[in-house]
Amino acid sequence: MPCRPLILLIFSLLPFMQCSHDAFWKVIPAAYVYSITEWNDSLYFSTRTGSTGRLHPAHPDSVTPTGLPRFRPLRTLRFRSNGTLLAGSYEGGIYEVLPDTLRLLPGLLRPAWSFCCDDEDRVWLAGQQGLFRQRDDTLIRFTDLREANDVAFFGGKLAVAHRHGISLYDTATGAEERTWCRDTVVWSLDRFDSLLVCGGVETCLLVSADGKIRTISIGPSENIPWRAAMDSSGTLFLASQHGLLRIPPQGKKAECIGYRGKCVKSVHVDRKGQLWVGRYF
Repeated sequence: MPCRPLILLIFSLLPFMQCSHDAFWKVIPAAYVYSITEWNDSLYFSTRTGSTGRLHPAHPDSVTPTGLPRFRPLRTLRFRSNGTLLAGSYEGGIYEVLPDTLRLLPGLLRPAWSFCCDDEDRVWLAGQQGLFRQRDDTLIRFTDLREANDVAFFGGKLAVAHRHGISLYDTATGAEERTWCRDTVVWSLDRFDSLLVCGGVETCLLVSADGKIRTISIGPSENIPWRAAMDSSGTLFLASQHGLLRIPPQGKKAECIGYRGKCVKSVHVDRKGQLWVGRYF
């Protein structure tokens, strides 16, 4: 009997204990979310099963399906400047996401681990077959690099994550200008103004515009940062193989703040500063 008030107090707090993260981050209401991006007032996401969806941040449980599942994993979503949404699959190629279908773009059939678009809306594609860029309606090989995992523009150069580190290329000539971490498989690149966040096997590197590198400790062995997001304070959030991580500004170590031991593939900070998480389970 004397314990009853304590028991009642614990049960009364359970909803807050279980849902306390909702005040800090929101979860995309789908399983195996690969990618999250934003356009106008909506968030868009893609999944391992080939589905895509749209939701309004104020109504996260109301998802509008977009496209039509092709049952191929859609690992990357990118908007062109005209609002056209593209989705890339490493088991297919580049698709245009339409309200009721996914239209495979015939000239962009290379399997894509990732891709990005330049200022002229041309696609630059990274995949196991190498690195390609769009010319007219087709893709041509950009370098002799094989097994490219991610690609981003950084400091006027093309940054590529691959099985032997991170390389910077001159976009006009294709010349390799420098490479870091040649003994590391690097999977992801995320650019925030003059900072490049690189995620690899047991590795997270922060590369500044002047080429200086800061190494971040990311916890368990075999951990891999799959995606990064940054808020207005400069805090970084990592979606990783072993949970949701946070790196404070100037921090040297990542702290696990959620989903410890579970795979999180995607994170995104929206225009209002809200952190969104795409779980991969």
